Amino acid sequence: MVRVPVRLIAVDIDGTLLNPQFSISDADLYAVRRAHEQGVEIIVVTGRRHTFALPIVQQLGFDLWVISSNGGVTRSLSGETFHRDMLPAQTCRELCGSMREFRGNTVLTFDKETKGALVVEHMNELNGSIRRWLEKNLSYIDFVVPIEDAAHRRSIQAMFCGPIARMRQALDVLARAS
Repeated sequence: MVRVPVRLIAVDIDGTLLNPQFSISDADLYAVRRAHEQGVEIIVVTGRRHTFALPIVQQLGFDLWVISSNGGVTRSLSGETFHRDMLPAQTCRELCGSMREFRGNTVLTFDKETKGALVVEHMNELNGSIRRWLEKNLSYIDFVVPIEDAAHRRSIQAMFCGPIARMRQALDVLARAS
């Protein structure tokens, strides 16, 4: 049996790199740093926006690539952009229009690090972990009614967030619209 050396480790943040106390354990920090010192490429892959991931990723103590926004943006820790996969504005407007009954579950993400990086109509239907995430990112949120008015520029993603039963309804509407 031939052993192939590990050359790359891609690790998620929430529920993987972060423990239940929302911190990186000393053992995990040591293991990631040791792998890096041995020449293993470390990449953090997360649904978080780049800026929201930075406080966690910076703890690793070395420059690396961060694939953020559910794969929409790839940047180095120092901010160099390698890749952006943008949603065309017209597609986003059409999607929001087709999903009118889910406006309260919609979050648009834009590639900027100021207010307007996240856009929602309101937060009434966004609960649980999504609400906590939005509350932590409140300074980046614009409230726009109707939400498709925010889609005059290309976004990174349009997300529909909510309980499983509600998201199954959203999937049904999306399937009928396509």
